[in-house]
Amino acid sequence: MSMALLVLSMSLTSCADDSPVTDNQEKGINPPPKDPNYKHIIVMSDIHVMAPQLLESMGTAYDDYMSQDPKLLEYSSEVLDYLVAETLQRNPDLVIIPGDLTKDGELLSHQLVVSILGKLRSANIPVIVVPGNHDIDNPEGCYYNGDNTRPAERTSPDQFKSLYADFGYNQAYATDPASLSFVCEPLEGLVLLCIDTNKYEDNLYLDKGDEKNYNQTAGRIRPATLTWMLAEADKARNEGKQVVLVQHHNVVQHHDAQGTLQSSYIIEDYAKVSEQLMQHGIHLAFTGHSHLQDVAQYRIIADEAEPDSLVDVATGSVISYPNPWRTIKVNNAFTEWQFDTEYVTVIPSLSDVKSTCYKRLSDNVTGGLRWHLRDAWNSIESYRSLLAIFGLPLDFLPATPEELSALLVQNLGDQMRKMYMIHNEGNEWQNPEAVGLEDQLKINMEALLRDRATTLGVDNMQTEFLISSFNTIYDMNIQPGLKSMLTDVNQYNASDKRLESRTDDLSPMLRLGR
Repeated sequence: MSMALLVLSMSLTSCADDSPVTDNQEKGINPPPKDPNYKHIIVMSDIHVMAPQLLESMGTAYDDYMSQDPKLLEYSSEVLDYLVAETLQRNPDLVIIPGDLTKDGELLSHQLVVSILGKLRSANIPVIVVPGNHDIDNPEGCYYNGDNTRPAERTSPDQFKSLYADFGYNQAYATDPASLSFVCEPLEGLVLLCIDTNKYEDNLYLDKGDEKNYNQTAGRIRPATLTWMLAEADKARNEGKQVVLVQHHNVVQHHDAQGTLQSSYIIEDYAKVSEQLMQHGIHLAFTGHSHLQDVAQYRIIADEAEPDSLVDVATGSVISYPNPWRTIKVNNAFTEWQFDTEYVTVIPSLSDVKSTCYKRLSDNVTGGLRWHLRDAWNSIESYRSLLAIFGLPLDFLPATPEELSALLVQNLGDQMRKMYMIHNEGNEWQNPEAVGLEDQLKINMEALLRDRATTLGVDNMQTEFLISSFNTIYDMNIQPGLKSMLTDVNQYNASDKRLESRTDDLSPMLRLGR
């Protein structure tokens, strides 16, 4: 059962749409004069810049990393150069980057990001950043040289704050004593709560005597930080200003199974925190981390009143398929937000960014699953003793992550790959390939369990008990989450539709109160 849950959690890793991924930009055309009735904002996320010096030579070390994390790392600085050039041409009023500025927090990479983004500051375009889980005190940053790696210099919290002084911290009118969070008002009437949701204090380091290097990817808002930020929100709201949250980790579930099967992508106690945010007048959040181009709405109904909601606008990684970024046109009252999605399509060293990244991500199902299994292997093996309940031999569960991932990909690879790619694109409900995909996954999983039982000589009665138990777990705990994702409906509920919501992931119009 744990094997079934894990493979399905691997399938749920981003967002979807059947719209063609096209370049929305007209090259070489100067932007029209600004409309004084609107502000223009650009959001790019998870830029994951790797300084070129870190890749000393290609080899198995870099290939092994890419097999589990197939981003466009070796072109990442070119991608940021492209985005900066596009931004300069459009001359927006504000740029927001919700974290993961570097590959793995290498000081060299941060210095390169600061240098490139400095072109926007030189053009008097405000840029606001927050740290992501890759950016601070990360033990996994390294140089790659053939078959070998060696550690790269890490970036401490104080160094991060100093490096990005001109990208939010110097513009802050309030800072949080408990974290790298801050509050700023980059545009008159728009207050950004810029929150550090990362757990870098939980990282492990071989050079500090730990058993392994480990970078904590999960996130939360510290209790002291939450108290501080809500008080700051109240002050801003009392002054009639619009308050918007900016953080790396999602604050709203982007499908109903995210909080259980993908908990590292969303902050701890997300439902409780979301309701507190709404109570304090916060109804819009910009996030990243999950590499989704997805917009999710969490709704509550109290005393049959009109639903209150919080909308989480997650922006995908610019160096991972489909390489999206967002442009926003918002009225001067910051109550009407028109979003559009654009894509990185061509850079000097790569003529077809889309196809390259599609292939890398699609081919990664095996490597990505193997990485997830390795990471969770101790938990998986703890269930081995339960196999006896089903009358199964201990070797029903393969002995290594590599064997298990090969077995799962062989039997479920096509469905997993489709789900993975659809989910990364956005607007899943518009994609005809999403129809019935969760049913086909269930059929193939059941066939895998039966085949495994037959191969290992499990008798028919024990096999039927196993299948019956799997179907119960799937129908109760897994299928609703897949339905939520593949129909792009949050708070999916077959019997009570009042809380359900579906929001355009690519070009929504959002209306907020003041």
